Amino acid sequence: MKKSTTGLLLGSALVVGLSGCATPNTNPSSDRAWYQQPVVCGIAGGLIGGSIGYATSGSSDEEEGAATGTVAGAAIGALLCADRTPAPAPVVEREPMPEPAPAPAPVFEPVVLDSEVTFAFDSSEIRPAAHRELDQVANTLRENPEMRVRIEGHTDHIGSAEYNEGLSQRRADSVRDFLVSRGIAANRMTTVGYGESRPVATNETDEGRARNRRVEIVNWD
Repeated sequence: MKKSTTGLLLGSALVVGLSGCATPNTNPSSDRAWYQQPVVCGIAGGLIGGSIGYATSGSSDEEEGAATGTVAGAAIGALLCADRTPAPAPVVEREPMPEPAPAPAPVFEPVVLDSEVTFAFDSSEIRPAAHRELDQVANTLRENPEMRVRIEGHTDHIGSAEYNEGLSQRRADSVRDFLVSRGIAANRMTTVGYGESRPVATNETDEGRARNRRVEIVNWD
């Protein structure tokens, strides 16, 4: 058999053998076999190329043909046995969907109620001059059905503390009864008598004592 024919057959056989190295690795998690390493395939490719170059060269350029074939065969062998297993697709982490913000709670603006009426000396009777003030309080309560009030009674310092406490309670109760007569539910009101313990003015003058004989109506929280 001629030298060229022998080289071609040898090269073809080795190429076919190495083509198995080029088959994609179907088990990416396992290590590649030693004969599938690019270095080994490169060496084998060099032998293939050298054999083909030597076999197909003339007698005068055998060494040059072998060298050229070796370089080309090494490159071909490395390409054939390179790992063609596709790289795994990158895992894209999805950001969690933001939870919808809760609807804001309705804001209720409280109606500040701070009214007071005064009384004559040693009396719990509501004077006509105070009716207008108390009617305005009743209107506010009707317009704000969720509102409740605390009715606080007070006196000046004349008389005993015990008597003044009872008088202040009667004054608070009389204001509550007036508002009930205007259609305000009694359970929306509470009354308390503080007697002479919480003066807002001096008790040494008539004017000061007149200011202390009072009932205050405030928000009942």
